[in-house]
Amino acid sequence: MTWAVVAGLACGLATVLISEAILRFGGPALQHSLFRVLATGIALRTLWVLALVAWSLSAGVPDPRAFVPGLLVGYLTGQVFEGIRYGRYFERC
Repeated sequence: MTWAVVAGLACGLATVLISEAILRFGGPALQHSLFRVLATGIALRTLWVLALVAWSLSAGVPDPRAFVPGLLVGYLTGQVFEGIRYGRYFERC
């Protein structure tokens, strides 16, 4: 059970990496469109989390009842970090 929670948290916090990739590689082109950056980030992170939930429920993860809540906690924590990071990024622009 502990493994499933830690794996869920790690996979959820990976959404921060998605946000960073968007800012680093797409940031200059998307610099003047906050909505486009936010929509792209939301879409990619949602696909990532839904794919992991489907995988955990169908692939026989040892304890999906611990993995999925860990994933959601990691995802929501990543959302907070992303909001702070995007706010700082667009203040500099």
